[in-house]
Amino acid sequence: MNYKSLLRTWWVWLLLVLALLLIIVGLLTSQFLTPWLKDELESRVQEESKGLYTLQLHGLDSSLLNGNITADSIHLVPSFEVWDERQVSAQQDTAPVNIPRTLLDLKTKDLALAGINFVGILRGKPLDLSKLRLQQPTILITEMRQDTSQSHEPLHEAVDGILKGLRVGQIEVDKATLRIREGQKAKANRISLEDLTILVKNFELDSASFQNKERAYYARRIALESGEAAFMLPDGTYKLQASALKADTEDGTLNIGQFKLVPLLDNAALARQKGKAVSTIRLDVPEINASGVNYKVHSRYNNLVASHVVIKNPSLSAFMDRKNFAVKGNKPLPHDIIRDLKTGLTLNKIEVQGMHIRYEELAEEATEKGLITFENLYATITNVTNDKNRISAQRPAIVEAKTQVYGKAPIAVTIRLDLLDPSGYHTIQGTTGPTNPAILNPILEPTTFISVKEGSLQKSDFKMELYRNNASGNLNVRYQNFKVDVLTKDEDKRQSLGKKILSKVANKVVIKSDNPGEGEELRAGTIEVVRARNRSVFNYWKDCLVSGFRTAAGIEGIGANLQDPNR
Repeated sequence: MNYKSLLRTWWVWLLLVLALLLIIVGLLTSQFLTPWLKDELESRVQEESKGLYTLQLHGLDSSLLNGNITADSIHLVPSFEVWDERQVSAQQDTAPVNIPRTLLDLKTKDLALAGINFVGILRGKPLDLSKLRLQQPTILITEMRQDTSQSHEPLHEAVDGILKGLRVGQIEVDKATLRIREGQKAKANRISLEDLTILVKNFELDSASFQNKERAYYARRIALESGEAAFMLPDGTYKLQASALKADTEDGTLNIGQFKLVPLLDNAALARQKGKAVSTIRLDVPEINASGVNYKVHSRYNNLVASHVVIKNPSLSAFMDRKNFAVKGNKPLPHDIIRDLKTGLTLNKIEVQGMHIRYEELAEEATEKGLITFENLYATITNVTNDKNRISAQRPAIVEAKTQVYGKAPIAVTIRLDLLDPSGYHTIQGTTGPTNPAILNPILEPTTFISVKEGSLQKSDFKMELYRNNASGNLNVRYQNFKVDVLTKDEDKRQSLGKKILSKVANKVVIKSDNPGEGEELRAGTIEVVRARNRSVFNYWKDCLVSGFRTAAGIEGIGANLQDPNR
């Protein structure tokens, strides 16, 4: 090869010059730019936060030509002392002082930023990256004061400086840990997420992106997965837990594994804290799957919208002590819960599959708990919404459910609820039987002091209209050889002589003579109930069934006065 002639070629010299320039730029970057950049970033954080934050960069490296910055680790450290000083100054000074409600402590191992437009930054343009990658970050957010705001400004309006108008082509977060606590001295985290992995596509932090109906949370797509997740209610009474979370804004899915509602206080402690009798609830759901989740609407308006939610094999247990704690206040109807929501809600369809319910109650004058269970409950609930354009008396929410009381007595119901009706109007119709009604004694004896001694329920159907304060309807029933005992409210003894005679008369004359004969029509009963507003809606529905059966059987005088709202 003729090297002399090759060296006379202009483009060879150009390549050599470019290579030399690259070497010089690399040396200058490593010797001057990177140390300067490290000092500049650390000092700017200190200055712009006015001492509230300190940035620690370790193993920083940069490439001016490629627009890359990497670091072995970073640590953004908040100063609680500076925050306290500002808080004191704000209380003493009449001039408004901007103090953040939260402080952030961020640690991460490997940090990589690619495609940085250094020239654009120097010219005052927003930070624009092609890629941001964080490895094993640990994020601790401390809420320094309560959030009293009725509404919050969007993120793009809240940020300032280099973050305003931020653009990132892709964000990757691997194995993050997130914790949120209330106050520096909090003993437990209010929110925690473990092994959090996040992928974000085309993130643009500006008003146009916020209003774009094709984006959610400023991004074209956000996909996340996590391990253990926990959320403690603000009053410290319950914790929500899950073994895994998965969400994707692109396909509108949300999956929750091993969801649990766990009480943090026993029933007595919870009742003392609330100052009244309350139910202690435990809930365990192996799997919850939601599809058609509209993250785009939620990101702009905070509304919760989903097409289909499937709740698989949930188990619910509850206990209330009415003997040692007084029942106070009015219990809400489903309408009240929906109407009081501060955010929009639309769930087109909810499926509950294979649910188990266990409810225990210690009545005021009982010596032992009453117990009722519902096995193999399957339910479909449609049109659960507080959107006035979606629900009305003509288009109500509908609950269709089938279950077995104590795993033996079949019951099927259809409930229609106009959830925005201020009068609480709803209808219930259904069927039950055949069954042996004596299986209800575990709940009847300790709570109503009635014991079914013998008989069989062959068939029953019922239909009722319910309002906020009263209900009416009818119940038809066919039974055979039905007999009951009225129990004393003292230990396990029967009633006094006079009450015992009343019970015998009821058994042998009223009930037995009213048993429909073979081939006769079902015995008709009238439902007339005044709601006990200090009891749950489920108790309201139960009272309606009791009212209908008592009139059908001719035993209206036995049990509680269902016309007394203070019973």
